[in-house]
Amino acid sequence: MSSNKGKKIKNIDNKDPNNLFNENEEENEEENSNENKEENSNENEDFEDEEEQKLNKSQSNDSSSIINLDEEAPIDKLNIDMSEVKIRIQSLLSILSNLKKKKEPNKSRNDYITELKNLSMQYYDYNTDICDLIFNLFAPNEAIDFMESNTSQKILTIRTNSLKTKRRELAKNLIQRGINLDPVGEWSKVGLKIYSSTVPIGATPEYLSGQYMLQSASSFLPVLALNPQPNEKILDMCASPGGKSTYISQLMKNSGILVSNDLKKERLKSLFFNIHRLGIKNSIITNYDGREFSKFYNKFDRVLLDAPCSGLGVISKDQSVKVNRTYKEILNNSKLQKELILSAIDCVNVKGSSNGIIVYSTCTISVEENEWVIDYALRHRYVKVIETGFELGENGFVTFREKHFHPSLKNTKRIYPHIHGMDGFFIAKLQKYADGVKNKNDVKIDDNKKKKKKVKNKKNKNVDEIEDNLSDEEEPEDIQITNKKNKNFDVDIDENYEDDGIFNEDDYEKDENDVENDAKKNKKNKRGDNKKNKKDKQNLKKKKEQNENEEEKEKKEEKEEIKDIENKNKKKDKIKDKKIEKEKDIKENKKLLQKKRKK
Repeated sequence: MSSNKGKKIKNIDNKDPNNLFNENEEENEEENSNENKEENSNENEDFEDEEEQKLNKSQSNDSSSIINLDEEAPIDKLNIDMSEVKIRIQSLLSILSNLKKKKEPNKSRNDYITELKNLSMQYYDYNTDICDLIFNLFAPNEAIDFMESNTSQKILTIRTNSLKTKRRELAKNLIQRGINLDPVGEWSKVGLKIYSSTVPIGATPEYLSGQYMLQSASSFLPVLALNPQPNEKILDMCASPGGKSTYISQLMKNSGILVSNDLKKERLKSLFFNIHRLGIKNSIITNYDGREFSKFYNKFDRVLLDAPCSGLGVISKDQSVKVNRTYKEILNNSKLQKELILSAIDCVNVKGSSNGIIVYSTCTISVEENEWVIDYALRHRYVKVIETGFELGENGFVTFREKHFHPSLKNTKRIYPHIHGMDGFFIAKLQKYADGVKNKNDVKIDDNKKKKKKVKNKKNKNVDEIEDNLSDEEEPEDIQITNKKNKNFDVDIDENYEDDGIFNEDDYEKDENDVENDAKKNKKNKRGDNKKNKKDKQNLKKKKEQNENEEEKEKKEEKEEIKDIENKNKKKDKIKDKKIEKEKDIKENKKLLQKKRKK
């Protein structure tokens, strides 16, 4: 404001007082002769004063609104046509798709990608941390597709509660209420997609009576991977609002014990009401910190950990995530998730009926909250990654930029909104094979980080080195080293191994015997592992056969139900046809009677 006032003073000082006085005298002398000129001059002066006031008002604004021409103007301050930004994004994608032919001579790939990032941040309203994370995770075309998919909401899905109704009956009832729906897909027997509705879906009599649950399709998958069985003890460590817990008890057929735990008391209300509404009878609600749950009970058959995360897979539901979420928050989430997954593994009983199954899931796409956490669990507990049991989704990362994860992480699954049309999700299924914490030596063996030095004795070189180290007095006369005795062999030595520098033939024999003994032990261990693997395979075959038989029974039941429904519909149609024929006959008879009466 002070600078603007200074400008006003300068404008006044530039006018000479003598000139102003002379002008007034001339005007007084020539009043009668130049009245028209005076009026015109006064009008011009008033107009100039108004313009000066407007300029002064515009200059009196905050310094933040003033943009210097020498400096680069920020993108947010400019009024940019978003259609032009979209066109430029598409042109950059076409250039990057064929960079050799379309690029400019002075520009590199990084220049185009940085420009694409800046434009996508402006067009889709992402902050720098999340934008960098997306472009590190996807190729440029796929990154833009991911951002575009988050601009529109996904199709609403519901899950049928098979404890109270069947999907076919529920679909018929909802269609009668004016709801347009379809099955979610072949991979789900209980899901329904809702395209449009004339009735609020969260207030229908079917919803209030607990016949279905509002739940995203991708959140069905962790429960399908868990594969709960009747009469088991199962823990849902982060259960609110209850979509997965109620689905677990549904598959358990309301038998066994389901512990639904959550840390926050505020979230327990929705969990309680959903469990009560859906008719769940085998659930116990607890309010503990998941990181300390293993201290209270550690004999569960299965554990589901739907860990708290950054929510980068559900941006379409919460647009504030792409603006407010930071990379530091993602790393903090990763630390919490590592603690939770170790506690979840400790809660599982290895000797249980399910052989210790843990399912880890998140609704985010960041590697820091997914593959990093599973790799950390593999390093610190006796677990292995197994297949999820469904083919939907992309395989998890084994390598990401400079990091290399355990090769079994290819069995994990990733769900992307721009590929699968569902909320972004990550699912990993672990099996525990021993209790306790992993030793450092076991970690080194599993990760191939145990550094081994191989000592190779060649014919002439090794003999010369040994002869130099031996003195003439200490050199044994009886030992004669020949080319036949001096064979090449490999010895595995740890980092702490130190060579004495003294050559003895007994040492070679001991090393060779040790190698032979180790080989025998390895063979025995392999035989034992093969027997275990055979038993595991046999058990898996039996389970598969049981599942197939159950599926066949269900299919037969469904076919029989469909036939019954078709027969009932045919009978109804026949009855309707008979009624219509009778009505026609009655009408014809009435017409004939009326004609006779007229005659």
